[in-house]
Amino acid sequence: MQEILLAYFPYFLAFVLLLVIAYLWLRLRNVRADLTTARLDLDRCQLTLEISEDVGRFGSWHLDAATNIVKWSDYVFDMHERRHSLGNPMLENAIDYYHPDDRPMVEEAVARSLDEGADFEFRARILTENGNELPVLARGTCQIGGNGAVLGIFGCFVDLSTPEERQYA
Repeated sequence: MQEILLAYFPYFLAFVLLLVIAYLWLRLRNVRADLTTARLDLDRCQLTLEISEDVGRFGSWHLDAATNIVKWSDYVFDMHERRHSLGNPMLENAIDYYHPDDRPMVEEAVARSLDEGADFEFRARILTENGNELPVLARGTCQIGGNGAVLGIFGCFVDLSTPEERQYA
């Protein structure tokens, strides 16, 4: 009896291995389907955000505290009349877009946010690449890491200009 079991044991192992492979293949198919669904949902959310920014006249941005690069949404680029080919600005360059009278307030708010993790909101004026002045509401909230350090700031700009101001810009 033991000889028979030993003789069929490799076949049994092969059968079990085949079942495991079939199970893993099915799981992989399901994971791929889930990833495709997640990608479609993400694309839909991105498109919804872009449309909302256009209609609501607001844009989003993120400051990476490690690199000091400010990543702008498409609408923020449009607000600043900055070409996308110039890329995302460094923090210092982004602050230079503010009206000279508003820069100290902006610098203080961002520094406090990075140092203390404090959120901020202020009204200011930006000067676009084409020399237009645009009133904005800026908000920022800190991204805090597990160790309590500020990793960055997420924020948004709201275009406060009136239709008449936009007509002549």
